[in-house]
Amino acid sequence: MNHPLSFPYFVLAIVVAIFCFIAFFYISYRKSEKLRDIVGFTLHPQEYCANDFRIVSIIKSFLWLFIIHMSFSVVYHFADLIFYSKGVETNIGDTMQTLPLWVVLILPPILEETAFRLSLKRKRLYIALSCTAIMFFVSAVIFSTKVYDVTWQRLFSCVVVVLIAWLWGYKWILKINFKTWLWALVLFFSILHIINYDLSTMDTGELIRVVMKEAVKIPSALMFCYIRLKHGFATSITLHFAINLSAFLLGSLV
Repeated sequence: MNHPLSFPYFVLAIVVAIFCFIAFFYISYRKSEKLRDIVGFTLHPQEYCANDFRIVSIIKSFLWLFIIHMSFSVVYHFADLIFYSKGVETNIGDTMQTLPLWVVLILPPILEETAFRLSLKRKRLYIALSCTAIMFFVSAVIFSTKVYDVTWQRLFSCVVVVLIAWLWGYKWILKINFKTWLWALVLFFSILHIINYDLSTMDTGELIRVVMKEAVKIPSALMFCYIRLKHGFATSITLHFAINLSAFLLGSLV
């Protein structure tokens, strides 16, 4: 594969980008109380932290979510495009093209927040709904369908899971250490995005590349966890929608 830059210059570019990235967040951490609160939550997450519904605080959280999301995405894509010349494509685009725009923008935030953030408050109903939404995503892999295709097999599997979670599964989840549960949801959120790619056509190097690309979503996932627990579930859906909308608008300009 041809690379735009020789390997030493590629490594140098990555080192400089990472250094600037770390320097920016170090300076910001010292000056921003909100960022310190976010970092503190990441290191020591609490399931029942104090709610904060102040508009100013929510706006600050959204700004840091946007900065963190864009920073990691830009650093990754900068390195990826320098080294590989072209981006790796997902097959989710074919699915999205068959859906109305409003569905494309609204459905993923609702389903993903329900699957991976709702059950951070571990109530029986929340856990059951979360497990069902996760099963909806997993069933696409099991039955080899597109992510948002609805079939009777997928619906049946979701019904089975919601019954198991409601009758028994929630008791097991309640026994898990909260930090472990949070990180399990964060990592699962990142891993499940890999189903958007046609892995059958990839070699080992391309597979590693995809895994690295989706691992970049981990900081954003942690931010959504913070927002869900600090500002509420409706806020996390709203800000997830805002991030997706901004990505769509930026993509339409490129």
